[in-house]
Amino acid sequence: MKYDDILKDLGEFGTYQKRLYVLLCIPMVSLGIQIMITVFTLGVPDHRCAVPCLDNDTYAIQGEQHARAVNAAIPIDSEGRQLYSSCLVYNVINSTRSGGAQYTNATHLCNRWVYDEGTFGSNIVTTFDWVCDLKLYKSHIQMLFMLGSLVSSALLVPLSDVIGRKKIFMMGVILHCLASITVSFAPGFGVLAFLTFLNGIGSAAIWMSGFVVGVELVGPSKRRWTGMIVEFFWSSANFVVVAAYFIRKWQHLQLVLSTPTILFLTYYWFMPESPRWLISKKRYAKGDAVIRHAAKVNKVTLPSDLSLGNILDSDRSEPMWTILTSPTLVARCTIVFLNWLVCSLGYFGLGLNVASLGGSVYANSLIAGATEFVSFTVCILLLDRIGRKSLHCASMILGGICCTATILPVLYGSGDLNWITIMLALLGRAFVSASFAVVILYTSELFPTVVRNSVMAAASICSRIGGVISPYIANLALVIPGDFGRAVPLIIFGVSMVGAGVLALLLPETRNKNLPESIDDAKQMGRVNHTFDASHVDVNNHGYCEEGIHLNGEQSGGMQIIMDNI
Repeated sequence: MKYDDILKDLGEFGTYQKRLYVLLCIPMVSLGIQIMITVFTLGVPDHRCAVPCLDNDTYAIQGEQHARAVNAAIPIDSEGRQLYSSCLVYNVINSTRSGGAQYTNATHLCNRWVYDEGTFGSNIVTTFDWVCDLKLYKSHIQMLFMLGSLVSSALLVPLSDVIGRKKIFMMGVILHCLASITVSFAPGFGVLAFLTFLNGIGSAAIWMSGFVVGVELVGPSKRRWTGMIVEFFWSSANFVVVAAYFIRKWQHLQLVLSTPTILFLTYYWFMPESPRWLISKKRYAKGDAVIRHAAKVNKVTLPSDLSLGNILDSDRSEPMWTILTSPTLVARCTIVFLNWLVCSLGYFGLGLNVASLGGSVYANSLIAGATEFVSFTVCILLLDRIGRKSLHCASMILGGICCTATILPVLYGSGDLNWITIMLALLGRAFVSASFAVVILYTSELFPTVVRNSVMAAASICSRIGGVISPYIANLALVIPGDFGRAVPLIIFGVSMVGAGVLALLLPETRNKNLPESIDDAKQMGRVNHTFDASHVDVNNHGYCEEGIHLNGEQSGGMQIIMDNI
């Protein structure tokens, strides 16, 4: 008997599994919020140096006398990004508190700024003056969240196999709850950076450990749905963070959106440990209790002689290095890992770049969320119709073309064509969202059971590396002047997406194919007209979801690349 045989008797996606799955998807909304909220809390508004000795200076010009004082004290922005310089003021010869002063033509760095609070209100950037020499602090903070997720992926995923999914999940909840709320009271960069890093660790732990608990109770034929539906919860964060339009002080916004995370502490009483993990640790009594309770909720009757001790160990594994024995598998890993990195780079980079596109950042966020919903729906409809490879490659290449094409309205259009840049960027994000959702499923079907977990864990780490890099690319507009600075990040995302998508064309289609069980099966998969005996195929397909772990029950095939046909 295999574990999935029990799930078929239990009901592959019965009432119990649906309730648990939705319960565990709810925290994913909070995880998305903590990333996307930085679009507003770390948004850089229009600003300039404050007029020296003018204590009541404001960004908006208050009258003719105020305009003369600003013109006399602040140089015109030589880079053309805004009217007045954001970092330099003229040297003062003498001055009065009313703003009357005489200035030289020499300039120096200012130490006081005024901001346009019409877009973001009071946020982290305006509170701590993260402009000019400190403008990269924004990227550092966003990077540290991703770095925390990277550390969590490398350390907590293996640990969840040792001490259990539930313990790691609750550890993540505590970190996420503590960091999300207390960041509202951070006095400066150091504390804010530390709490953001902890939040990244906790967020990844919640996703990985929580999602697998729900999915490991879902039968093989339904796991594709669980891998896609969670993306809708994640993407809904784009709508929630628009609360920033109504809550104009960043500390209040952070508290309002983070305080509900306290409710996740109650999951300790509602969330069961994964019965699959309990069985692997020979804790049969607890595993049997979870399964019997699920059967009761699903209103099914399990065999009275059911013995979990008789379940076959179908989850055997081999070291990751065994892939190195085959050039085919090495090439496959290289292409897949690159695609994970680029998908993460494009997804998070384009998400964090929303404020730099121009237009209303709030409208852009709403449109981005809506387009993601559409892209995930299209994926569900087309996955089994046109296949994983076609859908992934088309999404990557089309998304890359959209992003790269933004250079045309920037270089050859006027400001009236900025809507084209915004449209292309948001389309690019919709496509990369689709490709990210597909590549998770696709990867889990490309590799043999004996190394699938290891490959998916490594792919997840590669995606985190892309996430770590993405803020610095997304914020290039801070260091590259003019409209071209807004286009450069999109060009980088676009070119990398097209390149990765073209390389993915070398991978095989896995739709309606059998899962390879062993390294030898995988080595033979790419050979022309080769088939292997599927009578022993284990459909317990384990894989890690972006930001988490997928278990997918689809059957898959192998890789056919040029070297196999030589």
